[in-house]
Amino acid sequence: MPPGRPGSRPATPPARPPTGPGTRPPRRPAPTSPPPARPTADKEEAAHAAEYRAAESLAGEERLAELLSLPPRPARAPSESEESAESAGPAEPAQDPGAARPDGAVRAARDAARRLREGDALTVEVLDVCAQTLRELLDTAVASAERQLFDLRTAAADDSRILAALGDGGLLPPGPDVLATVEHLGEHGVPALPGWRYLAQSVDPADHAAVLAARPELVDGVVVTDPDSYLRAREVLAEASLLPRSTVAVGTAAALLAPAPSAEAEPDVFLVPPNPAMHDENAADGERRALRERAVARDQEIRSLAARLTHDRSLAARLASWRAGCPEGASPSWPPPRPRPASGPRRPNGA
Repeated sequence: MPPGRPGSRPATPPARPPTGPGTRPPRRPAPTSPPPARPTADKEEAAHAAEYRAAESLAGEERLAELLSLPPRPARAPSESEESAESAGPAEPAQDPGAARPDGAVRAARDAARRLREGDALTVEVLDVCAQTLRELLDTAVASAERQLFDLRTAAADDSRILAALGDGGLLPPGPDVLATVEHLGEHGVPALPGWRYLAQSVDPADHAAVLAARPELVDGVVVTDPDSYLRAREVLAEASLLPRSTVAVGTAAALLAPAPSAEAEPDVFLVPPNPAMHDENAADGERRALRERAVARDQEIRSLAARLTHDRSLAARLASWRAGCPEGASPSWPPPRPRPASGPRRPNGA
């Protein structure tokens, strides 16, 4: 027993952790640290990737490149001549016929396109600079296409009406009052023809216009082909009481073909150009053929314009949606910058 007070026990020194090979140090309590930032970084990276994919998809649209007079994709590497042509700048951005473009849009498109060499494609960087310009160009193109579609469809409706008036072929029949008059005269032995039919059958087509100008009422009326039956026709029709709803003139062939009386003053009555299918079968066939060919070409133009209009509206909506999520100047790049993980205390090996 070491020296000391009698009967006292020596003080016990504090216990020391065992050391040596094969021993493990005691675990220390983990320090309080913020939660790992990786899930948030993953979300940001996913959002960044989605914005980049949207921008890349828009930059690959041929229509947007067309509005800026840029090719949709690079066809070849720029040559020395293209390097020297870069200083001159590319052509002014194209626009739809009849579409006005604001001066600011022209300057913005020109400045953005100047960033590219001739032969390069629209890139995400230039899309970021030109987004507002492209939206204005698309809005202008949509408005212009809507007006053009309205005009084309109006013209198509007019041609359809004319084609229906020309009929399917041959000469069109005269009005019902004229037909009733000719039929009644035939029942009473008076030979007669509708004026339009007599003009088509018995008059040289070169003289049709002169006859129409001289006696339009008789062309649209009834021609008694036998001069001796003219008085009989007047008596028969006076007793018939047909009560036509339109004016029906009746005369002889000689009256129809008589030269027009000369007048010193200009006539105060004129004739609306008549339907050629009433008196000239060849002219009517030519008019039908021209109308049908024009209708086919117009239908193709309407379909093409309507498809482009739908595509432009879709592009404008996609561009606006992308711009709302990616403001100007925050153009996404790839690969995106990865956030550094939060630093924490390093654990010893084997912990």
